[in-house]
Amino acid sequence: MRTSLTFIITVLLALTSFGQSTKKVMKKMGQDPVIFIDSIEVEMSILWALNPVDISNISIVKPKKAKKLFGNRGIDGAVYVTTKKAAKVAYWNFFREKSENYKKLIEVPEADTIVQYVLNGESLSDSSAPGSLFLITDKNFESISIIDNKENFLNGNIPQRYIVAINAKRPKGLLKPSKEK
Repeated sequence: MRTSLTFIITVLLALTSFGQSTKKVMKKMGQDPVIFIDSIEVEMSILWALNPVDISNISIVKPKKAKKLFGNRGIDGAVYVTTKKAAKVAYWNFFREKSENYKKLIEVPEADTIVQYVLNGESLSDSSAPGSLFLITDKNFESISIIDNKENFLNGNIPQRYIVAINAKRPKGLLKPSKEK
């Protein structure tokens, strides 16, 4: 069981844009952690059935802290999985609170297909945006600005009309993306 849990968490973390150091955390995990998907407690079988492409983030709670949170049920730790859909709703709500322009422009989470997100000067792909933007909180948020790129959009030079530029400090405890050689 421990080997299969280690494997699935390693694979899931590899597919997300950020994660905790798996080797370090997995040494302390037990065989039967409490599993949550989008804040709903589920059985391990539900986690196995989840398509890895739909995962935005995974957070691991070490056994000591999980036991404080869940009593004896948390003795083996806990795993929180956030899907891309839930992550998108979370960052959409957060940015609506921070920017009236964003609130007017993106009326529902699914409408953000008209924007290109740029985080700290780096353009985010559609697959990496939910994982990266979901991690922005009041503690690390710095600014948001929206740029109307109408001319380039109308000329067919770019697929999205608007650029949503966000600046934020990197959350503590996250691995930096590996640089390709």
